[in-house]
Amino acid sequence: MTALAGDRNTARTIGEIGSCGVAATEKIYKGGMVETDANGYAIAAAGSAASTFAGVARDTVDNTSGANGAETAEILRTGTYKYAASGMSQANVGDDLYVVDDQTVGLGIAAQPVNVTGVVLSRLATTRGAASVALAFTFSGTTLAFGGGTAIDISGGGEFVLTGTDGNQILATVTAGSIPGSDKSDNIFLRRVRAGVCDAVDSATVVWVDINGAVSR
Repeated sequence: MTALAGDRNTARTIGEIGSCGVAATEKIYKGGMVETDANGYAIAAAGSAASTFAGVARDTVDNTSGANGAETAEILRTGTYKYAASGMSQANVGDDLYVVDDQTVGLGIAAQPVNVTGVVLSRLATTRGAASVALAFTFSGTTLAFGGGTAIDISGGGEFVLTGTDGNQILATVTAGSIPGSDKSDNIFLRRVRAGVCDAVDSATVVWVDINGAVSR
């Protein structure tokens, strides 16, 4: 094609509602979060490794007896929605939230380190990561490593970006006076699929998720 030399009648969509063929044997429920699988078909959100967040199902679609794409789902791509969560507080407003299942979200890191004391981790939304990754503190040299990546000197405390061998990254906030007195390690569970931002917290178990910006376009 060549550059325009005049007006063009370009087709457009509003963008608030999209559609996608549903994966074989899949059933998607109205109001549930939706992902697309590695082949681009809609599935009920489960935070799967190869999936991408797609939005919220407008209606129930049953493709349990069909092949890939035999049924089509309409998917809401914008808005703020109420979903279940756990351990949430007002302090989580503005935090990134990740898929747990099709009606539940959680923080990017399921639980903070227990053995590696003095360290608080934050998920970086730009990377997906593996499900469970090792966090290793070495007393000699006072270093911290994540996912087998380069060990960083944390003796002075502060904020450090840790990178695993797979390129996945987390942010570690370190309180120097609270780090362990011997070698310690934890397995850190990372949620893979970002669903949006926490817009409001109704209770420890109910939050509002702003999906704008999380939906794959």
